[in-house]
Amino acid sequence: MRILITGITAFVLWSFFSMWLYVDVLRHAAKPPVAVQAIPEIRSTAADSLAKLYAMMPAELTIYFEFDKTRFNPDPQTEARLPEFKGWLDKYPQSMIAVTGFTDLVGEQDYNRDLGLERAGIVKKYLEGKGFPPARMVADSKGEDDPVAGYITPEERAKNRRAIISIKK
Repeated sequence: MRILITGITAFVLWSFFSMWLYVDVLRHAAKPPVAVQAIPEIRSTAADSLAKLYAMMPAELTIYFEFDKTRFNPDPQTEARLPEFKGWLDKYPQSMIAVTGFTDLVGEQDYNRDLGLERAGIVKKYLEGKGFPPARMVADSKGEDDPVAGYITPEERAKNRRAIISIKK
């Protein structure tokens, strides 16, 4: 009986080994090689130059506001970044600046959209006072849409009360 069990065990192990050897090793080696056809790469210089242009753009500038307020105090960082935007407008006369206002979730949606627009308008007037041409600026509001932080803690809500100055793409 012991010989019978040993023989069956050896047969089963040999069957699994031979199946693995055939499926994973021998069958793949027996396939004829597939000819790979090289596809010529068409490079678009327009896309490359556009990517370079976007990389050179000044990064967005964020201005934060207090709860339910439209008044802000420009800090030295804001003042230091404004010449980048002014230089960009001078270098590229077809470009425009977008000022977008945001709010936190507290309040009704229509009120928050209007508050965001007021914040964007205040920042736009501030930029006009710094010599930016008003015809090349656009003010917009997203209200409570598009938050950058959550709404649970006061610190998170404070990060959402902002206006963003960016180059319009």
